[in-house]
Amino acid sequence: ERHVQLFRQLQSKWQCYDAYCRVCMSLGVNQILQGLSYWSVMHALVENRSLTIALMMVFIFQMTTVSIGILDLAGIRKRELIIIQLAGVLPCTLTAFSLASAQVLQGRT
Repeated sequence: ERHVQLFRQLQSKWQCYDAYCRVCMSLGVNQILQGLSYWSVMHALVENRSLTIALMMVFIFQMTTVSIGILDLAGIRKRELIIIQLAGVLPCTLTAFSLASAQVLQGRT
């Protein structure tokens, strides 16, 4: 019983470290998924010229990023959450679509 009381007493001091750890893990997973999105654009679209696979991989990675963001940002209003998620998803999605359209236009000429 003494160790349970000691644990409860020390646990209150760990809360700030726990919150910092959760933020860092969330940002790290977000950046890994963004990197995988750009890698999938480069590998599937530029190297293999596979438009459908590239767009689906970007869609999967970006939706995973959005779902993790929704889980991590639970206390934010819906409008703010949508703006934050669009700011993260838009660059890679625009890159994928611009490279895909350039590839389609280049194939037609």
